[in-house]
Amino acid sequence: MNTLEGKVAVVTGATGGIGKGVALRLAAHGAQIVVNGRNEQKAARVLDEIRDLGGASCFVPGDVRSKSDMDRLAAEAVTAYGGIDIVVPSAGGNDDEARSPAVRGSFADIDLTRVTDFVGQAVAAKLLVVQAAIPHMQERSGGSVVFVTSEGGRTPTPGQTAIATFSGGLIMASKVLSKELARHQIRVNCVCVTVVRDSPSWEAAFSREGGVSDHHRKQYQKISDRSPFGVATPQDIGNVVSFLASAEAHYLTGATVSPTGGLTVH
Repeated sequence: MNTLEGKVAVVTGATGGIGKGVALRLAAHGAQIVVNGRNEQKAARVLDEIRDLGGASCFVPGDVRSKSDMDRLAAEAVTAYGGIDIVVPSAGGNDDEARSPAVRGSFADIDLTRVTDFVGQAVAAKLLVVQAAIPHMQERSGGSVVFVTSEGGRTPTPGQTAIATFSGGLIMASKVLSKELARHQIRVNCVCVTVVRDSPSWEAAFSREGGVSDHHRKQYQKISDRSPFGVATPQDIGNVVSFLASAEAHYLTGATVSPTGGLTVH
């Protein structure tokens, strides 16, 4: 199980949802986890769970859209554990905006100014932490970056202009990075998800009154109903990420995988 023994992993958005599931699975495989998020109380619970697994972890707060925050996150990871081997940009940056009808909806009705602002912030939320970590990964003579993003970047879905633009661009950016960083033995792969249980999007759709539009909720329900293997949990996504981060995937870079339980096939 200890395929990541001695590795240091930085996981953004690790205080809940998919990011938490990823952090717990990486810890279960032996990695030391640098938990990033914005809620100290939620972070404390994650640190406790990692401790219960016998793992080591610390919390570094910060906004993934802030270059200075991400530079500090990388620096504190090195101070705490001596380096960085794995980076998992999981946080979305502005999930509430992504669910707004002005951003997610029919192309004829969305606010393109807000859409383009969202896309820029969402891209920054994924790339800034990687840029901050690369020099430290180069010092370790290798490493693994695993982006977590939306299946909307691979599968065209009505009402998802913003998500498709952001996620599709990020997928191509991950391939560019895989080419650029291969000479440093840094692998870059992308995991694309759809509906995931116990995530902020799941809770907004099914547990919060007015959390999403009726159309958005019906779309999520349809996805849930049509998934042959059922709806994924954060731990399911964490299992895929932990494999890609491990030496077992040492010959895999520039790949995009979609753990959607048979809902989409590429």
